[in-house]
Amino acid sequence: MGKLVALVLLGVGLSLVGEMFLAFRERMSASREVEPVEPENCRLIEELENGSEDIDILPSGLAFISSGLKYPGLPNFAPDEPGKIFMMDLNEQNPRAQALEISGGFDKELFNPHGISIFIDKDRTVYLYVVNHPHMKSTVEIFKFEEQQRSLVYLKTIKHELLKSVNDIVVLGPEQFYATRDHYFTNSFLSLFEMILDLRWTYVLFYSPREVKVVAKGFCSANGITVSADQKYFASRMFCLRNPG
Repeated sequence: MGKLVALVLLGVGLSLVGEMFLAFRERMSASREVEPVEPENCRLIEELENGSEDIDILPSGLAFISSGLKYPGLPNFAPDEPGKIFMMDLNEQNPRAQALEISGGFDKELFNPHGISIFIDKDRTVYLYVVNHPHMKSTVEIFKFEEQQRSLVYLKTIKHELLKSVNDIVVLGPEQFYATRDHYFTNSFLSLFEMILDLRWTYVLFYSPREVKVVAKGFCSANGITVSADQKYFASRMFCLRNPG
């Protein structure tokens, strides 16, 4: 009798896991047929062979691109090379990607850039905020952009216990930003299990020198984030909410 009950429970458990897996495939559109489309004006950008994770564009047409992300569960195109920030001038007819030099004592060997966001100060100084994953941790690096030299000057690293598994960032002011947490677990196997079970344990947080708090939670994977021009609303691939700040 005990063995029968165990077999029944095992069958029920496997059935539930199977249903969750099918639901996960549906959410990920894994069964969707993709039709090939011939690109009209697309071309391969050299120097970005290691992939590009995020892009942010200045009003002048200069674009910052983060490249070389190493992240659990994702293909790793250059495991022995650190990540880089590239720049492209979109005003050019055939723009090229140029890796930006970084000065100021920053440890470039541990650079693992993810989401990025630009902030332009009142004096028109451009700052680039970069989500970084040194040793698979999560920090936010602040750089000043030197346009004449086409380089970045490292200024500061921001760390906090709520800055875990950070995916993207959108800056509102000096050291003020929203950031998304895309996974509760950092282990790649547990992260996959988390998504299959549709565990809604990730969140969006607000960071400032005076206050750090979770402002929205209950998401299966809070991913990319942006904010409206008037900063009243912020939006992600998973949601759209009113700015509580």
